[in-house]
Parts: sequence; structure tokens; C-alpha cells
Amino acid sequence: MNEKNEIRKEMLSRRKSMDKSTADELSKKICAVVQALDLYKSAEDLCLYMPVNNETDVMYLAKAAFCEGKNIWMPKVNGCEMDFFLWDENTEMERGAFGIPEPKSQIKLEPNENTLVIMPGAAFSLKYERIGYGGGYYDRFLEKHPECKTAAVCFGFQIRPELPSEEHDIKPNAIICENKVLL
Repeated sequence: MNEKNEIRKEMLSRRKSMDKSTADELSKKICAVVQALDLYKSAEDLCLYMPVNNETDVMYLAKAAFCEGKNIWMPKVNGCEMDFFLWDENTEMERGAFGIPEPKSQIKLEPNENTLVIMPGAAFSLKYERIGYGGGYYDRFLEKHPECKTAAVCFGFQIRPELPSEEHDIKPNAIICENKVLL
């Protein structure tokens, strides 16, 4: 197993073993920190994800964003590609790739400089490196749309001093956890 896979496995195991109420409390804190950032305040379109397996629960952010008049977009995977589609609380969902709920919406995001993509992941570093889940979906999407701003959200234990990375790995503009903001 290569180093990235070992780190991914370790971090996902640690995250999965977190108590649900602890993960929920930390998620609320993380979302509140994100809301205070200029990166978030200036965004008109907010790309989120449906949290699974104790990921940072960004649905707290979705609720706030609706109240602020932002458009919310959720990912949909089609083969090797991922795009974002308009979402609200009433959007019909279906099980998509990897069993993750995806919107049935056909309204596809046209990213611009006012788009903020909130990225999940397994591990992050103080050098803004990111280890995702191994599919490269965010890397490919962001390579096609460099105009998007990006912020990764995670729990504090998921941040390391450095990580192995490759040339195609996209680094987020910011990394936010419950007790640290890297901008």
C-alpha cells in the first residue's frame, strides 16, 4: 500500500470512530468559522457535499447560506467526472456513485469567480496538500474550473505538517477545522 493510501486509511478510520455527537458539535463550530470568512461572504454560489461517514456536516452551512440568499449546489458523479447541480431542501435525491445521495436536479452549475467549493477529504496539511478519497473527482473538476475558490473542511486531527502529493493534486485556498484556519 502506498503512503497516501496508508494515511487515507488511518484518517478515515479515526474519523469513523469519532462519537457522532462530538462530530456534530465540531461540525457546527467549523461551519460557523467558514461563515465568518470573506471567502464565504463573497460567494454567490456555494458547492457543498452530502456528508457521509462522519464527514464534517456542512448542512449547517447550507441552512445559513439559504438565509443569506446564496445558491447551493451538490455534486453528481457521472463516470470519471463530477459536476454540481442546484439543490435546496426540497430537491429530490437519488443514490448515486458510491451510494451517496445526489440531486435529481438538471440545473448544472456554471462556475465563476463567485463560486466557492467546499471540499471534503481524508487528510490535509499545513502546506495545503489534500488527500481525498482516491477518485480524483475534485481535482478534475477544479482543474477545469480554476476560477472557483476552494475551502476544505475537516476535523483538527486530519491536519498534518505535510503530506505526499502529486502534480495533479489541487490545493485548496483555505483549510478550516474547529481550531484552525489556514488561508
